[in-house]
Amino acid sequence: MASEKYPRCIATISAGFEKGDFLVREEKGQRVYFDFFEEAFNYIAAKGYSRMPKGEEGEWMELMESIHASVKGGMKYNTGRLLMVLHKPLIPTEYGDEPEMESNAMLPMP
Repeated sequence: MASEKYPRCIATISAGFEKGDFLVREEKGQRVYFDFFEEAFNYIAAKGYSRMPKGEEGEWMELMESIHASVKGGMKYNTGRLLMVLHKPLIPTEYGDEPEMESNAMLPMP
């Protein structure tokens, strides 16, 4: 996770909700519910997200579990069961290319 050289956005697919069996959480707090996993995956893939490599995905899952567990009294909302962590570069690039950035480079604020 920390070894990545480029900024990116993450999205997650979780299960276990009343509104729909699967929940996609993405940029800016956007939450979309789906009845089928395939619908959830296709929705987020169409937005340019791809699944993280297994080891990195595991690190993110552990981090999120630890963060949720640190909330005194428990989380206010149902966080569901985290199934998948996806990512996409924050800087638009050509398909398959990683942005070239110096190690200390910062992005301008939008």
